[in-house]
Amino acid sequence: MKYSSTTKKGDALERIILDLLQSEIEADRFYLKKDQCRIFWKKGYFSKDRGSEIVFDVAIEVYLPGAKEYSLLVLVECKNYGHRVPVDDAEEFFTKVQQVAAANCKAIIASTAAFQDGTVKYAKSKGIGLLRYFEPGNHKWELHRSLSITNRTPVAEQAEAIASALTREEFASQAFDLYMQSPVRETNSLWNFFEDLLLDDALTPALARSIANSPGKLKCRVPFLELDDLESTAMDALTTIGYAGGEVNLDALCNHEALRTGLQIEKNVPSSSEPTANPILGRILFEPRTIQIYAVDPVNRGRDRFTLAHELAHHILDHGRFLIRESCDDSDFNLLRSMSAVGSDVARLELQANLLAASLLMPRSFIATDFHRIVRTLEISDRGFGPLYVDDQPCNLRNFDAVVGHLMERYGVSRAAAKIRLESMGLLRDDRRRSDPRSIQSILAGTVYA
Repeated sequence: MKYSSTTKKGDALERIILDLLQSEIEADRFYLKKDQCRIFWKKGYFSKDRGSEIVFDVAIEVYLPGAKEYSLLVLVECKNYGHRVPVDDAEEFFTKVQQVAAANCKAIIASTAAFQDGTVKYAKSKGIGLLRYFEPGNHKWELHRSLSITNRTPVAEQAEAIASALTREEFASQAFDLYMQSPVRETNSLWNFFEDLLLDDALTPALARSIANSPGKLKCRVPFLELDDLESTAMDALTTIGYAGGEVNLDALCNHEALRTGLQIEKNVPSSSEPTANPILGRILFEPRTIQIYAVDPVNRGRDRFTLAHELAHHILDHGRFLIRESCDDSDFNLLRSMSAVGSDVARLELQANLLAASLLMPRSFIATDFHRIVRTLEISDRGFGPLYVDDQPCNLRNFDAVVGHLMERYGVSRAAAKIRLESMGLLRDDRRRSDPRSIQSILAGTVYA
């Protein structure tokens, strides 16, 4: 985004923050009820010290039920800098806020740049909220609605990452457009951010309930799909290409989808980014609907097939209802993804795509038959941990490698894909990663947030 002047650059961020808040207020999805607040751009408030008005970038006036005058004022100052926001700016802003509404006002500094360490400490001491904004166009997952708007802060494990986002200039966000520090915690949730601000000595819990929406409005928007639903979807797709066993012809499936929906497939796309330890393997864009598979060294056919199946799954499940675009790398092929790292909507989208991709590449009835035949041939017995169990013992590792190796060869899949498939079917128990109490079903349903 280019700006012709400093004023236009500052105004651009003000409009972004204003539009983000205003759209949620008008839709009555904001923390505050629609009828209990009003939002303004460039509104002035009288300062006795100056004898004139001080104009603030964004202001939200909060009204108690039946009141004609606002009871609380939220004032926002926007900083669109090319350097970290200094503590002097926070001190100056706090002074202005004190002049217009010292007793019933909450202050927020919004910035595209990071904050100096001193700014963060000063803001916390004064109860000032800090908000750093990241343009969604640079995210791995770009959604139609801001992920920070639909998210709640479920656990404290992301506090360190959020603190890093607030203070490190080079921090790159994968999914969230907002990283915030309220008076009491770090959060990616706009709802929690305003809840903390307004309850921080400003409102009693009873008064807060009278003006706040129900947290139920923040339920996961991506619908829950049973594993059987995903299996049926995979078989419906494979039936269209006459699948009868063995390695799935993904090219035939892509051609069918191209005729049905206009889907475009681009393979061996040169990577536009610098070489990294975890390069982008593929991505999907929903307008126009295009799947791109990147040329990544070393060549790994099984990995590339799963990448294509993963993006096809997003397409088949019509995830364009939620996503504008998505890119994936090896780290995304993980069933037990932490929802707190990317938000419950993204975690559910990715889990559904992984499970459907595995189902497309290894149809359930076929893979089950082959799995049990291999286990019998290798004389692997169930000792109470499931048909195939792996931990750090050499004998169990050998069994795992043998079974998975056979399936990789027969179905043309990667080790990660075979592992995902066996786990999702309850055929594999992997205790190497250390006892993660979550089940695939609980993650798919969005009932576990750790």
